[in-house]
Amino acid sequence: MLNFTLKSALHSIVFLLCISLLAACAGPSQVVLGQAQSEWDFDHKLQFKRTQFDDSHYQLEVIPNNKVSFERLSAFLLRRSYLICGSYGYKLELIKGVESFDFPRASPNLIMPNLTAKLECATTK
Repeated sequence: MLNFTLKSALHSIVFLLCISLLAACAGPSQVVLGQAQSEWDFDHKLQFKRTQFDDSHYQLEVIPNNKVSFERLSAFLLRRSYLICGSYGYKLELIKGVESFDFPRASPNLIMPNLTAKLECATTK
């Protein structure tokens, strides 16, 4: 009888320990200003890096995987900007990675740089 209650107590302790460790890992992470954070968007099959400079200034870098088209990259950049800022009125300035209309035919083997943009969220006064 004592052996059964001891096993039950150990199982409960291990279970609570696992739950607390999972809760600690799933909590919000500390954002270090000026340091890029790599993230994945599994719906769009994209990897991107977000660098936060302050509450309203960011840099986003979209890394294409599996020959993702420029149209999907740019649409993802607009959607992610809206999610970060929480509203429209943000300013998005493309830095590099923009391809021309005839780019795939003119230079099919050239490796394009990642689509990188500066994001400035609208501030309310």
